[in-house]
Amino acid sequence: QETIELTMLQKKVRDLMEKVLGIKVVYFFQNEDSKHGFHIWCFPRHEWMKEFGYKIESVRTIMKYAEQNMFTDENLKFAKVYCDKMRNETQI
Repeated sequence: QETIELTMLQKKVRDLMEKVLGIKVVYFFQNEDSKHGFHIWCFPRHEWMKEFGYKIESVRTIMKYAEQNMFTDENLKFAKVYCDKMRNETQI
């Protein structure tokens, strides 16, 4: 039952990401080897990420680039707007 609930929640989040935010491609990763145990990464692919390619290896490069170049007040406000839009669409 928990697996079904988790899968349905992921699908709901993914569907809303496309409907509300216009995000066409998302990677989901399951991780069980961290100090936090089991968790799922949700990695939306934005237009600016195209230059890094679409192979799984690009994720680390994108994360490093974003950390070094995109951590600005303006981008944090943008992310908050996205989160608010998602929150307003569902009771997650």
